[in-house]
Amino acid sequence: MSATIIILGLITGLALASIYVLIAISFTLVLAASGVFNFAQGTIVMIGTILALVLGVQFGWPVLAVAAGVVLLGAIAGVLTHLIAVWPVIGRTKSFAHSTMLSTIGLGIAANAIAALLFGADSQPVPPYVSDSPLLIGSIPLRPTYLLVIVVGIFLTMTIEIVIRKTVVGSVFRITLEDPEGAQLLGIDTRIVILLAFAIAGGLSGVAGFLVAPIISASAFTAQELAIYGFAAMAIGGFGSFAGALVGGAIVGILTGVLPAIANPQVTLPVLWIVVVAFLVVKPSGLYGTAGLFGSTNLREV
Repeated sequence: MSATIIILGLITGLALASIYVLIAISFTLVLAASGVFNFAQGTIVMIGTILALVLGVQFGWPVLAVAAGVVLLGAIAGVLTHLIAVWPVIGRTKSFAHSTMLSTIGLGIAANAIAALLFGADSQPVPPYVSDSPLLIGSIPLRPTYLLVIVVGIFLTMTIEIVIRKTVVGSVFRITLEDPEGAQLLGIDTRIVILLAFAIAGGLSGVAGFLVAPIISASAFTAQELAIYGFAAMAIGGFGSFAGALVGGAIVGILTGVLPAIANPQVTLPVLWIVVVAFLVVKPSGLYGTAGLFGSTNLREV
């Protein structure tokens, strides 16, 4: 097996890792803010792929305009997820986390079915946003689309980190996540902060779908596997941990990029879940999680 194949698999893995990290951060933002596993997050990734097709191909919008539209509509989808599948459950059940799992799964399935009725269930190709002519680094051909995904993924991840750690908005956000009762005493409306978390998570998931659309095509169902990989990344890294989302996404991305290059692609998913189970057996809270419900004593760890 040549080194070129392994390097290409690694580049593919890094591109996928960038997508998985964005999805894992989306899961983590919502989980940290509200204690909710938002399993409709994969549907928002799907919406991103379809918007890339509809706005960019059928309507002919410029790429940056499409990206802006995806962010806006993804954020709206995130807020609607909270209003439809989470807010009605608050205070009505003792098993809030489990009930919202079911409600978000149900909402996601319904949204996928509606998307299939409106746009069809078949995959439709999305043209690359940059030239598709390979860049030769020595003898290694690199697809610019994969490099774009890596660069944008790193940029967005760093931006989220800076906003959360270094800005006034981030300080309000962290205070609310760490101590919602104390935040309310300081006059912070925690409901707005939770809605903001759902909106940011929706925007990130939409962008993830937009970025990966030229690689996986657009359909009502192709993005669901990405959400599963993003969830696996969060499980490995630690539920509720942003650092864990980053490390877990890198591990899952490299596995799913390199394994198909060096072995039968069909072994990728079984090996990935063996790795996930192994991590959870050795450290149930994940690499950066802490002991407690869903791997975190306080689901608002940041």
